[in-house]
Amino acid sequence: MQFRLRMQLAEAVGPVNRWYCSQAYCRRVEDPELLLVYFIKSGGAKDFGDRFEKAMGALNRWYCSEFYARDIRDPEILWDYYVNYSADGSNEEDQQTAQSDHSARMSMAS
Repeated sequence: MQFRLRMQLAEAVGPVNRWYCSQAYCRRVEDPELLLVYFIKSGGAKDFGDRFEKAMGALNRWYCSEFYARDIRDPEILWDYYVNYSADGSNEEDQQTAQSDHSARMSMAS
């Protein structure tokens, strides 16, 4: 299964979507098909698509490559970096902390 599809399905059946879906149905929802339908109809799929495009985009690739000090083009690494450090600037403080932590680790390793 392709990486993008695996990540999208993981979000669709994951705890955040499960909670929202359960709230919408006023009961605990465990059925993967119902979770997927809710994910699509509630806009989760579009939101995921937008975030995935940003994660694979040039700006995130640049930030990620700077973070790892090498050219990064692997979708899994780009997605992980985007999810954890939000290269879109919405999580700038975490990004700066991560960069400092990474620099400190690199200093200790040399």
